[in-house]
Amino acid sequence: MQFRLSDPAPLLRTQPDWHAAAQWLIDGCAHLSTSAQRVELLERLCNALGDALYPALLGVLCAVGERGTRQAQQAVAGALLEGLCSGRVPSGGRPAWGASSLRPEAPGTRRLGPVEYLCAWYAQPADAAPPSAPAFDRALRSLLGLVSSAEPARMLYCDRLRAAADDPLSGTLARGTRDALRRLAEAWDSDGTNPQVPVDAFFQALHGSGLQGLRQWQPARLR
Repeated sequence: MQFRLSDPAPLLRTQPDWHAAAQWLIDGCAHLSTSAQRVELLERLCNALGDALYPALLGVLCAVGERGTRQAQQAVAGALLEGLCSGRVPSGGRPAWGASSLRPEAPGTRRLGPVEYLCAWYAQPADAAPPSAPAFDRALRSLLGLVSSAEPARMLYCDRLRAAADDPLSGTLARGTRDALRRLAEAWDSDGTNPQVPVDAFFQALHGSGLQGLRQWQPARLR
């Protein structure tokens, strides 16, 4: 079946079919003829979900990173690479640190890409319950593995994370979150073959003891 950009995006259900949504995204990235079209596909999916359902986009990307073939991961990572190069990474809004609600007009609201959004969601939750530590660990490994399937995307994303870590002015990311993002970027830049290494670096910077001892978090499933 030929994929068309006009095809409707999968609807979010009470129990989402992440596999079907991931396959829809893979088919689009694999069959659309230009990188601009692939970025448009990601933007269209992101805009259809909106900020409140942006975590659903993370669920789709995680499904690709966790269960997609190497070729499928590279197709989606290639679209993210084009987004990084053109400033069109599919992003979700996060409120300023300490804000009580997520509103587009709220002071300090900032657009964050998939990796830094997931990290901020876990480290400094606002309205939505954060993922548990084990769920966050699994999701972040999936995202980093997906991006790492395209080496230029990994390198550019490390630069993006360092820039977010070095920017205290928006007030969106707390100091501890920015420090943890910097450690993640440094570890990911040094080793792109094992996603667990940068994930552990993030945990250790944020909590001091890594994943060990964080099981008291109540599960809030990402997908």
